[in-house]
Amino acid sequence: MEAAERVAEAERLLAAGRAAEAIAACREALSIDPDSLAAHVCMARAKLPGEDFLAYLRRFHEALRPGVYLEIGVDAGRTLSLARPPTKAIGVDPTAREGHAFDAETRLFPLESDVFFASGAADSELSGRPVDIAFVDGLHLFEQALRDFIHVERRCAPDSVVLFHDCLPLDAATASRQRRTGFWTGDVWKIVPILQNRRPDLTVFLVPAYPTGLLVVTRLDPSSDRLERDLDAIVAEWTPRKWSGGPEDPPLPIVPNDWPSVLERTRPGA
Repeated sequence: MEAAERVAEAERLLAAGRAAEAIAACREALSIDPDSLAAHVCMARAKLPGEDFLAYLRRFHEALRPGVYLEIGVDAGRTLSLARPPTKAIGVDPTAREGHAFDAETRLFPLESDVFFASGAADSELSGRPVDIAFVDGLHLFEQALRDFIHVERRCAPDSVVLFHDCLPLDAATASRQRRTGFWTGDVWKIVPILQNRRPDLTVFLVPAYPTGLLVVTRLDPSSDRLERDLDAIVAEWTPRKWSGGPEDPPLPIVPNDWPSVLERTRPGA
């Protein structure tokens, strides 16, 4: 009950605009109950005010009007359903469920993403068309997110946009490789410094959108094979790394949660 009381106080503080105090109260609640979903959610809302990631996905669809939208990690179809005609939407998820009503022409592939690309299903479905926007929200492990990016970039155009969920850690517990909490991002955050260091030709920035950030990657090079060539070395280097929430963590390229400036950053040449 004490943890719940601290969460209730945190929510009151947040409603009053006292975000820093709300975060402190959430931390007190988590010290009592490390798996308090309500405390994690309240902390995320306090740390990440402004438009959430769903609003950004909707805005990207409206502004860029992709011919092809590819989503890895469909879950219940909430994000995939944001695509609108004449976009062709492709959803890849081994647990993808039929029955959701989609406005855009939508194809669901109940496959693991590695199988989707290796089997030829991706190239057959695309029929030579580039992926204009991709949203990667699959397994919460950085090496899978990295493999997904390698496959996706190869099928993009230079001015395509690739988006990643779960790249802004809330705390060390929720940013671990092993899931111990209901609110969990895993170690997908590692994709950010990896792309910055291994592919400086890319434009990589992180929008602090609730609940776990939205990473934007532009200036793609479908011909690049550098990440694929270095994949084993990258995985060996980064697998042991942990998020601590301290100054030793790699700095993340966080930009303001402001749609006009985010859109401007995605323009060719930005």
